[in-house]
Amino acid sequence: MNFRHRRLLVTLALVVSLPLAAAAPAAAALLIDGRLDEPQWSDARVVRDFVVTAPYTLGKPRLATEARILATEQGLAVALICEHPPGEARTRTLKPRDADGFDADSVLLMVDFEGQGKVGYEFAVSITNSYRDATITNENEFNSDWDGLWQHAVREEEERWTVEYLLPWSIATMRDGDGPTRQIGVFFSRYHYARGERAAWPGVHYERERFLSQFERIEVPRYRQSQLDVMPYATALADLVDDRSDWNGGLDLFWRPNGSLLLAATLNPDFGQVESDDLIIDFSAIETFFSDKRPFFTENQGIFDLRMPNDGYHVYTRRIGGPSDVDGTASDIDGALKVIGGGLGFDYGVFAAEEADTAGRTFAAARLDWPRDQWSVGYLGTWVDRPFLDRTAQVNTIDYDLKPTAAWRIRGQLSESRVEEGAGAPAGPADRDGVGAWALAEYRHSARWRYALELLRFDADYELNDLGYLERNDLEQATFDAKLERTGFGAASATDTVTWNLIATARRNTAGSTLTPEYELERVQIFKGGTQHVLELTYEGEGVDDLISRGNGDVQLEPRWSVFDVVATPRIGRWRSTFGVWAFQEGIDDWAVQLEPSVAWFATESLTLDLDLWPRRSREWLIWLEGNRLATFERRQLLVDLGANWFPAPRHEVRLRAQWLTLDAKARQVYEIGPGGRLVPVAEATEDFAVLNFGLQLRYRYEIAPLSDVFVVYSRGGLESIEQPREGQGELFSRATELRDADQLLVKLRYRF
Repeated sequence: MNFRHRRLLVTLALVVSLPLAAAAPAAAALLIDGRLDEPQWSDARVVRDFVVTAPYTLGKPRLATEARILATEQGLAVALICEHPPGEARTRTLKPRDADGFDADSVLLMVDFEGQGKVGYEFAVSITNSYRDATITNENEFNSDWDGLWQHAVREEEERWTVEYLLPWSIATMRDGDGPTRQIGVFFSRYHYARGERAAWPGVHYERERFLSQFERIEVPRYRQSQLDVMPYATALADLVDDRSDWNGGLDLFWRPNGSLLLAATLNPDFGQVESDDLIIDFSAIETFFSDKRPFFTENQGIFDLRMPNDGYHVYTRRIGGPSDVDGTASDIDGALKVIGGGLGFDYGVFAAEEADTAGRTFAAARLDWPRDQWSVGYLGTWVDRPFLDRTAQVNTIDYDLKPTAAWRIRGQLSESRVEEGAGAPAGPADRDGVGAWALAEYRHSARWRYALELLRFDADYELNDLGYLERNDLEQATFDAKLERTGFGAASATDTVTWNLIATARRNTAGSTLTPEYELERVQIFKGGTQHVLELTYEGEGVDDLISRGNGDVQLEPRWSVFDVVATPRIGRWRSTFGVWAFQEGIDDWAVQLEPSVAWFATESLTLDLDLWPRRSREWLIWLEGNRLATFERRQLLVDLGANWFPAPRHEVRLRAQWLTLDAKARQVYEIGPGGRLVPVAEATEDFAVLNFGLQLRYRYEIAPLSDVFVVYSRGGLESIEQPREGQGELFSRATELRDADQLLVKLRYRF
């Protein structure tokens, strides 16, 4: 079926769904304003027995919190009533959507709509009505790329403040059933910022190995809801470098004929032009991972969020529309389709995407999951066609998650990859089959002690990166992790919690070469009031680096140490600060130091400025040149990250983000890989060099309605490499500011119908 036919199917789906959309329930009877004055709230279930989970004492919190939960035809209504008398400080800060931290008093609502402990949703709101939403998978892995459609409101009073929620039943897919009720999992949390105290119900914490499955299960009436969201967007781009303009547009369609099925389609999807990635200058052999903000690829994507050790992902959606196989520039996407649902005890998902032009790639994935209370088993298959490379790649994975007792959790995956390359491939015809497998056993011995053992093996021919993300294959690894958490230091102590973590990792490649073993000891101390002190000591034993030479031989490395020490304070008055020092051995046997000071200034409730200034100095930075040649350099590197968030009026947001990254490298010694992987100095010169990277984004956003926005974005930046630089660090920094590879003004309208 060609793409023209798929467009016809999408159009037919729109026509067929209009009557269903018209038959959707009327507007909610509840007015979400934080007042709780409607009579329906008298029928709500009330929860008051919150306990302290940070520090993890499970004691009675200083301030009382009450939660109310009520299922209505329009959705799940929840209220959190937070006692807060005048004598207790209230911390208020406005933050953009999905900010990592609010720097304010806040509450959390988390819901597992299927009650199976597989996929949950976080809905966080601060006292200033700033908000964040995220998906939760694999018990405690959060992804804030997802943006849901839900209502919330905050009301402050002298003795308390209240947050009111309404989550429509269409916000997530959930298996349907015939009974009058459904079981969901819920979790409530309240954070008192001035004292650094978190209270929750039930008494579980997201940093523990079992979190999502420990939500409180409650029965609610079973409601069915249909919804159609049509979300077109249009952009106008003025390129100030090439003096040209460009117009673009696309459409996202999300149709939920019932609560158990989502049908989604996209034409020329929005690539997230209003978002900015962090600047990276990377000389390593490991690819940099970036998150994805495109609505189609984040909506109900949790079922495909199957992860692996070492930050691996089976589905990495930034591949779709990413650097093309032809010239490395961003690819255009013609369209994509996605179906997610549940029934007969299973959850399932299928998606397919097709890039434009004859060299465009085709991506597909299919997921089936069978969850139960104490175990789950699933399958994920992916397939990619890359015509320009005459290559197809397929990966099939079986995953399992077993929870035989409250103390034990055992999970893992068994996966195979199949790659076929024809005569048009760069290296000619070839077929490769690989296998990857890993298993992790976690044991909670007591409230204080937790142990884990992880084993993995990825063949040299196991290839995941056509659609997934894997730092490396050709690896055998064993990791032991022991964690001790101490609480109950008493009222006279300044300490709330101290956590010790010991991690030991042994690894080798499948050819039998011993890679550098690693032993890490971490101590985390949390003080009353929220200040944190983190100390990490790492020792890497003797072993080889088999990636640094890009396949031109293993490099033998001597043992080395690193130490990282950081103190982070919460907001105190108008300031929040962090200061860290990272000292580590690199190169042959020398040391490098990086300072990591960060500061945030809360000028007003609606204006925050923050600055990171991270200088790094090393005398023996080792990088690959070509073939079996490597060289050491004296490196001076500076990262400056300046940001500002201003909310001049409700629904108006102005954001500034400017980053500078400069690297100045002075050549010291050239080496070649000798017998046994030892580096042998050679009488050969290499040149000094510098790399400059600069990015600036000034963004204005006006929220017309939920998920409907107008953006005006000015962006500028560039990347430059300089041979034999003559400038000093300050001059390089100034020169980076002048980079203008990109200089553009973008206006974007996104509207949800």
